[in-house]
Amino acid sequence: MGFGPLIAASSMGVMSVINGTGRGVVGWLSDRLGRRYTLTYVCLTLAVAQFGVLWAGEMHNQPLFLVFAFLSGFAGGAFYPLFAALVPDYFGENNNASNYGMVYSAKLVSGLFGGGLGAMVVDSWGYVGAYVMAGGVSLLAAALSLLLHQPGAPRARAATV
Repeated sequence: MGFGPLIAASSMGVMSVINGTGRGVVGWLSDRLGRRYTLTYVCLTLAVAQFGVLWAGEMHNQPLFLVFAFLSGFAGGAFYPLFAALVPDYFGENNNASNYGMVYSAKLVSGLFGGGLGAMVVDSWGYVGAYVMAGGVSLLAAALSLLLHQPGAPRARAATV
């Protein structure tokens, strides 16, 4: 993207602080707005952040790049408390630790394959393709989050007049 090491280091250093802040704020929001809608908003925020980082980078706008990088960190931290709350909401309190462990272990897959897959995407499509793909996956995740419902529970139907 053409930015120097100071911008790269600054964005990564502050992003970890923003990431932690996102966890607390999104936990609070999910208690007020509902888990599913908060998850949708978080995925949309990540999409905006990925496309925004790309856009700011192509414009060589360092402050805007940092804003979108921080937004990405904020939303990225949101998944930890959100998934921890979603699991008992959807599957109940019984076996919560085991159920959450299964959800959280999905990180194992990204840990094993994410770095190599990311490198392949960047090698094949470049950074632009990687950011477009990340933004697209985030949009898809937002759409899919709207389909979430508690297993075994009937789906809510629209009210008829």
